[in-house]
Amino acid sequence: MRILKFGGSSVADTDQIKNVISIVKQYSSANTNLAVVVSAQSGVTDQLVELCGLIPFKRAYSEAVIKELEQRHLSNIKALLHVSQQPAAMAEIMVICNELADITKGASMVGEVTARTHDLILSFGERLSAFVLFQALKSEIKNAQFVDSRVLIKTDMSFGHAKVNFELSNKLIKDYFEENKGLNIVTGFIASSTEGETTTLGRSGSDYTAAILGAALNADAIEIWTDVDGVMTADPRYVKEAQSIRQLSYSEAMELSHFGAKVIFPATMQPAMAKQIPIHVKNTFNPTHNGTLICNESGKDTGLIKGVASLKNICLINVEGSGMVGVAGVSARLFHALSEQKISVILISQASSEHSICIGIMQDDAEKACLLLRKTFAEELFAGLISSVFYEGELAIIAVVGENMRKLPGVSARVFGPLGRNGINVKAISQGSSELNISIVIQQGDLQKALRVLHQSLFTYDLLKLHLYIAGTGKIGVKLIEMIESQSEFLVSQKIALKVRGICNSRKMIISEDDIIVNNWKALLENDAETANLQSFVEKSLLQNMENSVFIDVTASDEPVKQYNKLLSNNVAIVAANKRANTQSMEQYNLLHNSAKKRNTPFLYETNVGAGLPVINVLRSLMVSGDKVMKIEAVLSGTMNYLLSEYNGAIPFTELVKFAKNNNYTEPDPRDDLSGMDVARKCLILARECGWSMELEEIEVESLMSSEAAKAKDVPAFFEELKNYDKIFQKRFEDAEAKGKRIRYVANIENGKAKVSVVEVDENHPFYNLKGAENCISLTTKYYLQYPMVIKGPGAGVNVTSAGVLADIVRIAEGLKR
Repeated sequence: MRILKFGGSSVADTDQIKNVISIVKQYSSANTNLAVVVSAQSGVTDQLVELCGLIPFKRAYSEAVIKELEQRHLSNIKALLHVSQQPAAMAEIMVICNELADITKGASMVGEVTARTHDLILSFGERLSAFVLFQALKSEIKNAQFVDSRVLIKTDMSFGHAKVNFELSNKLIKDYFEENKGLNIVTGFIASSTEGETTTLGRSGSDYTAAILGAALNADAIEIWTDVDGVMTADPRYVKEAQSIRQLSYSEAMELSHFGAKVIFPATMQPAMAKQIPIHVKNTFNPTHNGTLICNESGKDTGLIKGVASLKNICLINVEGSGMVGVAGVSARLFHALSEQKISVILISQASSEHSICIGIMQDDAEKACLLLRKTFAEELFAGLISSVFYEGELAIIAVVGENMRKLPGVSARVFGPLGRNGINVKAISQGSSELNISIVIQQGDLQKALRVLHQSLFTYDLLKLHLYIAGTGKIGVKLIEMIESQSEFLVSQKIALKVRGICNSRKMIISEDDIIVNNWKALLENDAETANLQSFVEKSLLQNMENSVFIDVTASDEPVKQYNKLLSNNVAIVAANKRANTQSMEQYNLLHNSAKKRNTPFLYETNVGAGLPVINVLRSLMVSGDKVMKIEAVLSGTMNYLLSEYNGAIPFTELVKFAKNNNYTEPDPRDDLSGMDVARKCLILARECGWSMELEEIEVESLMSSEAAKAKDVPAFFEELKNYDKIFQKRFEDAEAKGKRIRYVANIENGKAKVSVVEVDENHPFYNLKGAENCISLTTKYYLQYPMVIKGPGAGVNVTSAGVLADIVRIAEGLKR
């Protein structure tokens, strides 16, 4: 014996009913006895519920709804049955609908819909739907029979959620199916009292009908046919990567259903669980899919955790007070009071000190429950033994469920670690000693983000996604996006996926709900973008509330820096090629870095000094290992090193600067390089990384131009003034050459002081042979005292800088994977 139940979406229209017929025919040929339980067609029960609410007020509306239902089911008959079979079937549909019309007319006359009448009206959805399916099947399967479940399942008169009389119902079911072999089409959801009144079985009533039949008949299996591929690892509306679970234990399925997994409900499983009858959850629209098997044993297909379920519209009620400590009976009084008013408690969390108890209930019950508990504990509140009874609303519960996490350390870390890194605050935690379920309460606004974070950590942790928001589309920004695209396949092989969600420049910006196609971003930014506003760009990125978000600043502007604290306070990591943040005042610098540490949110800026050279990370590694930096000497400007290494006295210094500018080796205004301030800023960053408190103004800076050249009104005027510096520069070069030395523009940090200037170096110095745009950093430390550590390589250029930014992004991903 096998029980098949088809939900409302499975019989929603003629095409879907044909799918059901095809499935039933396959089973009927292989099974002598088959019971098919049918729900009302999709949307019909909701229509009937609405009808009940409006009967006393809108009689004409009632007539229109009934007419619509009649036409809907008549159209099914016309499409499914041969013309010769239609009249009798259509007549029965009209008889059923006339009965419904008479009931609504009577209710309208008395001006109310009682609970008894409400159940009777709702029963028509299943009666119509099951009758249509029966009529379609009986022409193809000769032994098909129709049975109204009201003659099989007997209940009390708790209308809306009637309690089953299992002893009587089991006898009636066994007797009926003993006499009626073959295929039986059964109405779901409805039953009747011993007095013959129509009752309903409550939420998921058709599933419950199937389980009652299966348990009574000791069925081989119960199959719940719905519109998804079984029970999912998470709600697919929130988590696109959710996957079906191949096998669950009864206990796991119970926990998931209790916390919102809507495919299967606890009542369905209780009768089946008692008889150890397996339950298959399958997809009517994808019948070849395995779906989910629910049985005694937990499967191993998804590892330790089976699923992450969630409930919205939750509130927490807190009862606090020192008078609760060591006092027996407080919890009993609390739960008794709530039980008396039929307020269901979803979650319980209590401090071991007994100073407070926290319960989770539905938001709609919050005010009522608080008033009730204040009344229950009125004496304790008056005496100050209980200090407060209050609630916090707009919350959600997430349940992480899996039998395999029992007695296995580290599961909690995989739950709470990713939540913390993504700025999701946990309000309450509940875990039973069975270790089957870890329940957490969070802000409802964080629900989708939390589900994605947990699903990635628990199910798809082999592929970590970062969501990127890029500010700046200059040369480095463009190259970075190209690298993200070109490296995507390799990064996926390293279990990292970079998803560009937003791009902003000084003119346009775009934020996408989906990944921006990186090979088409320029067209999107030009044609589909809105006017740029960096503050709005940041706010919109925060509204997306994506997990593992990274803001990438490849500008040279102060504007993005103004948003850094907001980003970090929302746990958005920052990767910056922009040096402005780290060269502002020491007070602002400390505020920014302390914010990153407080929120445990990465703020990386390796390319601030030395482009792609590993300078910042090396310094940090030295510091954390206990080393101490004694002295830093560094050539930090590719432009300055090019000018000084290429100069040989053959042409004037001014002409060399012109040549460099024309070949884009300098900034558009060469004074930005020759002033030495760019090197001073990098010097400041290195000093601060070493732990020295320093302001930019404290650094002694030597300029490679006269004050008159620096003040020139424009670039042409600057070059005219720079000619006056040619002889000065030539003399410095010749003096150094006469000593067998070369001149280099060097940053020097020692004993908490810093300066940048032209210095002479001999052939033994690591700077002596530097060429072109090379940078070189010499670190003298406690551990590298006799032989300083030297880091050398290209210190400028679009490729190396972009690669350095990408390396920082990947570094964040690697950190999140640990």
